[in-house]
Amino acid sequence: MIAIIDYGINQTTELTRALTTIGVDFIVTHNEKDIISCEKVIISDASNLSKAIKRIHLFNLYSLLRFVKKPTLGISLGMDLLCNKSNDGISCLGLIETDVINDAINNVELRLPGLKEIEIIKENKLFENITNGTEFYFSNNYHVDISESTIAIANGESKFSAAIQKGNFYGVQFLPELSGEQGLQILKNFIQNIS
Repeated sequence: MIAIIDYGINQTTELTRALTTIGVDFIVTHNEKDIISCEKVIISDASNLSKAIKRIHLFNLYSLLRFVKKPTLGISLGMDLLCNKSNDGISCLGLIETDVINDAINNVELRLPGLKEIEIIKENKLFENITNGTEFYFSNNYHVDISESTIAIANGESKFSAAIQKGNFYGVQFLPELSGEQGLQILKNFIQNIS
């Protein structure tokens, strides 16, 4: 069973549809007992980083998510939540030692939303059966610079982390649920290959 963290403003419809397509049992919840009883955790996308972290605190999920030992996947803004803080002053979960960049502040042109090719730079079970040059759908205005935790890079005029990993915490800046068969493969890899 997969626990999709429900913090009230996250977007789960497409994700739950994708998980149903690949035959995965899941629950959308902010109940601590539900989360503890599940095998893996997904922190899905949301529209606003500041509101997302406030809702995580409101539902008393902050400490639980920081200390969970299960494989955990952050998707899009869910990946950004795994990092330390953003350049617009938002403190995140602090699980991966890197910061999040709000591109609107820096006037960085990443041409989002849209498809971007990725380059896998570290072998990782999350990318089994995925090749370099595969395109995924990116959507939000935040990004994470390339760091020691980067396992894949988004290619283009500006390169940034397409995926990160530290210990049991994984993040993808793209939306697997909107990335076709290759996106479904990422979700399958997280569910089947990572323990």
